[in-house]
Amino acid sequence: MAPPILPDFTFHEGRHTHASWLTEDGIPEVARRARLGQRMKGMARVYDHVIPEMRRQVIQALEARWMQSLNALTSAERVKLGEWFPHLRPARPETALEPAKKAIAFSSPSEQ
Repeated sequence: MAPPILPDFTFHEGRHTHASWLTEDGIPEVARRARLGQRMKGMARVYDHVIPEMRRQVIQALEARWMQSLNALTSAERVKLGEWFPHLRPARPETALEPAKKAIAFSSPSEQ
């Protein structure tokens, strides 16, 4: 079994991070709560509903974060990620990601 990438990072912290990212990306509260499996409180539960455009906003925001995080990886980290998850390797070399100018994350897969 492979060791955890972030041994001290819990599922609960992941939920908080996910919620914070959605807030930072301007996702409406009703869509954030639906994404996290929560219900709106009070009258908002009656009047606020997630619409298709909100779902698209969530997907677009998360996909942008995913691409930024992949671009922030070093070449060695990309190789390691490709070993762990072969389906993430680019189908054609010309579609490979370019290295980022500056990192956007505090952690990345460790060299083991």
